[in-house]
Amino acid sequence: ELDGIVQEIAGGGATPLVVCSGAAVLGAIELRDIVKADIKSRFAELRAMGIRTVMVTGDNPLTAAAIAAEAGVDDYLAEAKPETKLARIREYQNEGYMVAMTGDGTNDSPALAQADVGLCMASGTQAAREASNMVDMDSNPTKLLEIVQIGKQLLMTRGALTTFSVAN
Repeated sequence: ELDGIVQEIAGGGATPLVVCSGAAVLGAIELRDIVKADIKSRFAELRAMGIRTVMVTGDNPLTAAAIAAEAGVDDYLAEAKPETKLARIREYQNEGYMVAMTGDGTNDSPALAQADVGLCMASGTQAAREASNMVDMDSNPTKLLEIVQIGKQLLMTRGALTTFSVAN
């Protein structure tokens, strides 16, 4: 019975926490991350710009699959340890991709530091904030689209300035 409850919680995108007293199981608590209402449309806009979104999480596969579907990411990897996150970032970079990473935990710090662009929420741990290039002071991951748009504008402006300097 408990296994069924745990599977149901995980399959619904939450993390099950079994509560015990000694060897006696008292019940299960459902811990749920709230997926921002407009994040799915933001990921769709990023996809339209040619940007692939991948969720790399320490969550179990059932929870990760449910959250990935709700958020609308292109791919996901579950049960990822810090070294797995770091290795995945390096794999993408070795394939020639520019990699941006968002994270908020100490376990995200190595990957945030390795990424070409590391973004941490202000609510993140000190280690994650220090490893990042940017800190989102509003802790609002839906700002990703604006960050990408500003970054592209900066690259275009930098390119125009470089062209102007070479031409003179």
